[in-house]
Amino acid sequence: MALIEEKRLAIIAAAKEEFIQHGFTGANMDRVCTSAEVSKRTLYRHFKSKDVLFESILGIIKSSINERQSYPFDSQRSLRDQLISITRNEVEILYHTYGIPFTRVIMFEFLRQPELAQQIIAKLYRSKALTVWFEQAQQSGAIKHINISLLSDTYSSIFNGLFLWPSVFNMQELPTETEIEQKVEHLVFVITSTCEAANTNPNLTYNE
Repeated sequence: MALIEEKRLAIIAAAKEEFIQHGFTGANMDRVCTSAEVSKRTLYRHFKSKDVLFESILGIIKSSINERQSYPFDSQRSLRDQLISITRNEVEILYHTYGIPFTRVIMFEFLRQPELAQQIIAKLYRSKALTVWFEQAQQSGAIKHINISLLSDTYSSIFNGLFLWPSVFNMQELPTETEIEQKVEHLVFVITSTCEAANTNPNLTYNE
């Protein structure tokens, strides 16, 4: 790896830890430089401001996640089995790629800017790959009579309520593996039950 790229990655790693420890407002670029073992001139050569550095970290995280989010619909497997696998992967991404500490930074620092916070959350925490999976399931006939955008929003709302918000706002410890499995099963049960009800009862039409 070229030295210039090594320095850039060192800055990003140091900055992420700085934001986690001190928040966006309290983050100090001198400490980032010390931790990354680069000069301030080098830091600003790569990133023009603290805002740009923070946005770059968000972009890198999202790119890393996009590489791990691919959910092609499999007509040979049940909705339940596929959705369980998808949800487990989404939990893994949330806890081990974003990380709850960094998520707290995003949430708390931008609560004073609700519109910006909403844009960030919508960009980072809604899985387009999952929406595509729902669309493919509907195209195959496995899901009927449901507005896919509404279904995807419902999934995201329940997912965040079970896995994201308790740790971010209530400062709860991450759930155990057993608790994660229970929550995954509950979420999948709610979504698949909704799909099954709509499939068997044409009067339950959510397309409008």
